Amino acid sequence: MRPPLRQFRDRFTLRSLAVCLLLGLGWVSGGTDSASCLAKTQGQVMSDSEIIGNLKALRREMFDLLSQVAGKGAAAGRPSRRTMDYEAYRRTFEAYSAKIDDCYRRLSACYAQIDRVYRTNPNSPLYKPMTQAYLDAKAVFYNLKSTFNTIEPPDTLRTEAVAVADRRLNERIATSARTATLPPAPAEAAKDIIESDESRFIGNFDSVEMFLLVKGDMACYVMFGWKEVTTDDTGKSSEQFHLSVVRSEMFPFTPAVRALSPTQHLENALKLKIAAVDAQGEVLSDLSEFFARAKSYSRMN
Repeated sequence: MRPPLRQFRDRFTLRSLAVCLLLGLGWVSGGTDSASCLAKTQGQVMSDSEIIGNLKALRREMFDLLSQVAGKGAAAGRPSRRTMDYEAYRRTFEAYSAKIDDCYRRLSACYAQIDRVYRTNPNSPLYKPMTQAYLDAKAVFYNLKSTFNTIEPPDTLRTEAVAVADRRLNERIATSARTATLPPAPAEAAKDIIESDESRFIGNFDSVEMFLLVKGDMACYVMFGWKEVTTDDTGKSSEQFHLSVVRSEMFPFTPAVRALSPTQHLENALKLKIAAVDAQGEVLSDLSEFFARAKSYSRMN
């Protein structure tokens, strides 16, 4: 008499499971396949009911982790450049990576226990429930891993930023401010900046910090800070820095725009209309914090 779910045994051997999981994980180092996990559990043989219980508990745990990685519910914790600086993003990403790695090892170890049951007691009345519990947990695992794969690793997010003495942007903003020709941006402009989908620090041009912000399929440049050169009665000149925010008009965010160099972004920004963003008090503090986070993903040459 063939044991229950013999077909499962034929389709999901230890070798095929290890290969399948390692292909899905990619970044998991060697030594975490089923055989090594089984070695770790030697002397800790689980009963049939314990195997089912552990798999169901692991499935619930992975569901909770999936909600966090996907940014859903009250426990939302998806890594976000919009709300985290670089170090916080890196730590969160690495913590999730370690947890998913641990889920893989535990799932693999449970499969090794199921294989032991097949070899020693294939007629166990709990053999079919435990294999079903394994398949249910494995499905959640692959959903969790594929969701996590949509998040960019922190190292790939770091961009080069420039710091050059190109004065044209500063002079344009300063001239507009002095002549009161700088129109106001919409009242919700500051909120739109902070809630942008993507933020990137382009560079510091003279005293102006320029950022590229993306929302949906549109983008804009935001400039923070400019300096004004004044001359007193004695003819002595001095520099006065203004912590104000200016936003360009929106334009389509295309692959060509994404590929622009900092210098090309500057030339592009100089062609666009600009408007002053109403940023004072707490709003200015929130924007300053947002810009600091965006800058943390860049390296200065």
